[in-house]
Amino acid sequence: MRNTEEIYIDFASKISFLEFIQEEFRPANIPVERLQKEISILSSKKSWNIAELSDFVKANPKSFIVFEAILQLLRFTNAQLIHFVFDVAKLNSDNLEAVYEYMVLNLMHDQEFREIYLDLLQPKLGYEDLVLQLDSLDRKLLIATFKAAVSKYVDKVSKDSRTLENRIAKKEFEDFSIRFANYLLSNLKLNEILSAIDVKEFLKNKRVPLDTKGLHGNYAKLRITRILEKHGYSNVDRLLNQNCLPLAVQSMLLDKQKIFCTERCIEGIIKPKDRKPKKFDFIIFSEGKPKYLFEVNFYSTEGTKIGINQNEYIDLYDLIKSGFPQCKFYWITDGNYWLTTQGKSRFINLLRYFDQILNINTFAETLGSL
Repeated sequence: MRNTEEIYIDFASKISFLEFIQEEFRPANIPVERLQKEISILSSKKSWNIAELSDFVKANPKSFIVFEAILQLLRFTNAQLIHFVFDVAKLNSDNLEAVYEYMVLNLMHDQEFREIYLDLLQPKLGYEDLVLQLDSLDRKLLIATFKAAVSKYVDKVSKDSRTLENRIAKKEFEDFSIRFANYLLSNLKLNEILSAIDVKEFLKNKRVPLDTKGLHGNYAKLRITRILEKHGYSNVDRLLNQNCLPLAVQSMLLDKQKIFCTERCIEGIIKPKDRKPKKFDFIIFSEGKPKYLFEVNFYSTEGTKIGINQNEYIDLYDLIKSGFPQCKFYWITDGNYWLTTQGKSRFINLLRYFDQILNINTFAETLGSL
């Protein structure tokens, strides 16, 4: 009988912590040249009141981009945008007639919003036809469509600031500038921030973070790739012109003794749960055939993804062991989650299902015996 405590101690002693060996940020690419006027005014005035700021935003719709870049890490959230763009008190009113009147105002004066609304209500319906039919249509349906269109419109605005700039400039929607100015000054402390930075230099040098979840997963894969290359393995991704590998691949691979590929599936190996082909993180070949199949992940903290992965990998391990004896499946998992009490308990329990669970360092030790 295996001594699971000893197996865990060996695994835990070789756990890796995340190293910051990848790019974590990218340039924000804020169009500073296009915003020269707005930046110049903001740089020259460090203290605003609501009326002044509202007038400035109304007269300079592109300033929205500047404020977003200064005050948000990436962008305003959709909840914030809805609050700026629409009068949420009116949207939330239990007086349906008042909501209806607000809907009509938006349809009359915002063409982009109108197109989204009409497409949701009845594709190909023209605005003039809608106006003629308004009194005969169900008010609740019209208002429900209005609220759905609000969310769709904000999705579009979040990706296309010019749509928002057009709305800000319209006198019918000057309430936007008032709400926006109040939020910037009261909630986000704009005056205090302006007094502490050089606006132009800040915008030119701002960087935004990359996906941290991707960084964790990529870190482990990068380490595995480096280990394989250090041991003389060649990556043949470029030589493979198909996404799903047959069990015997092209003859061009036969003369390469130590080869691997990434992010490919194996013909016939279907995930038991959703019946879709399984794409493996790494595949090592033997005599020109896919032989060793790997899934790789890295957990610094607990999360639901661990349970989802482990269940999938248990099913895969059993499937490959019984149905594809010419292949072997390995799970490479790492990160300081496995050093926690819960991580240890999970690892020891998983040994009931796997002959071996690897981390990055134990993979390196095992590689020579494959």
